[in-house]
Amino acid sequence: MTQLYRTQVLLEREQHESLQQLAAAAGRSMSEVIREAVAVYLVDHSKEWKKRQALDAIARLSELRQQLVEEYGIYEGDLLAEAREERDADMERVWRGEA
Repeated sequence: MTQLYRTQVLLEREQHESLQQLAAAAGRSMSEVIREAVAVYLVDHSKEWKKRQALDAIARLSELRQQLVEEYGIYEGDLLAEAREERDADMERVWRGEA
């Protein structure tokens, strides 16, 4: 079994009573119900935190892109087509034994 750590939590009266009723109805201890609730919260919070991190990274990249556009402008060429042409030319040289 996982090692457990003692933690003191203060609940409002209604929360405590509701928790006691839920635990009794499920045949479980209040501690088990609280651990389950905390686990669910942590999973949800982790997803939200990761989403926030991703959105922040996108925002930073967008700012960086805007700075680069302001400093250097927008390249009007087709980088992918140019890279393919260069690769094809390199392959042609290799086949001809010129490389």
